[in-house]
Amino acid sequence: MKLSRKTYYGLRACLALADSHETLSIQSLSDRESIPFGYLEKILQTLRKAHIVEAKKGTTGGYTLSRTPEHTSVWAILYALEGPLKTFPAAEDGKLLCLHVSHCQTNELLRVLDHELENTLSNISLANLVEKNSTPKKS
Repeated sequence: MKLSRKTYYGLRACLALADSHETLSIQSLSDRESIPFGYLEKILQTLRKAHIVEAKKGTTGGYTLSRTPEHTSVWAILYALEGPLKTFPAAEDGKLLCLHVSHCQTNELLRVLDHELENTLSNISLANLVEKNSTPKKS
């Protein structure tokens, strides 16, 4: 599975918001994370429509997370920016052909992989990632 630059930047922006605990302007997020301003603006619009972030207007305006970092999963962010993440595309009618027994077994394996990927990423919150990043390293 390969994630787009948009998703990588979106995840970084959400992590910055989770770590800051305050409203951040697009410009400050852009500078802090070295993300092109115009590109970040589009990413944040997508995340706002998916109810991942909220926009606040005014002189103290900017962006915050819609939910706490503990309640914002990596899966929600990836899904908002990438859409359904699948290891293989479904057939047009939603079912895969099983011309040989090995095809059915392979398809089942990929379905399990898709389920495990979603489950794992749904159980990783932004708080988990911020916590890991701020844990002091032992020398």
